[in-house]
Amino acid sequence: MLKKSMLALMFAAAASAQAEVRTFDIVYKGLYSVDDHVFQPDKTLEVKLTVKDLDGNGSYTENEVKALKASHIDYTGTCTVVHCLEYFNWTPGSLPNYSAVYHNYDGFYNELTIVNPGVEYREFVQSNWGFRYDLTWHWTADTQTTITPTSPVPEPSGYAMLLAGLAAIGAAAWRRGGQHST
Repeated sequence: MLKKSMLALMFAAAASAQAEVRTFDIVYKGLYSVDDHVFQPDKTLEVKLTVKDLDGNGSYTENEVKALKASHIDYTGTCTVVHCLEYFNWTPGSLPNYSAVYHNYDGFYNELTIVNPGVEYREFVQSNWGFRYDLTWHWTADTQTTITPTSPVPEPSGYAMLLAGLAAIGAAAWRRGGQHST
């Protein structure tokens, strides 16, 4: 009876297991300043990306992005009026292909940030009083991309599987111990 219960518990834990949430730090270094007409080797753009491989195929699409933070962009899984991920495709081992946008107008300032890796990174601010800030950088062959996985936080289903495994090991040891004493 105990063996059947343990087997049922292990199957339930395995069935409840979901894809692991993974977080990556992406750093783009060395961008071409369109405004200054010069390559800036120390210009960096840092991006924090959180994804979950829902279909288990090892690649990530737009619906599998849980969060993307870059400059003013703070996308959290759903496009809002201010923050949006327009498209996203990535297979680890290659470079992420996406376009993310921040756009806000508060009645005084119109702000826009666009990150489209491999193409453009733009920050634009314009006020009702004539102040304007518009900087654009382009990727070049000299732009370096570093992608570093950060430690994922285990999901509850991971803990359930761990507990089921420990319980199975404990039950097996208990049964073996009971068999040797008779």
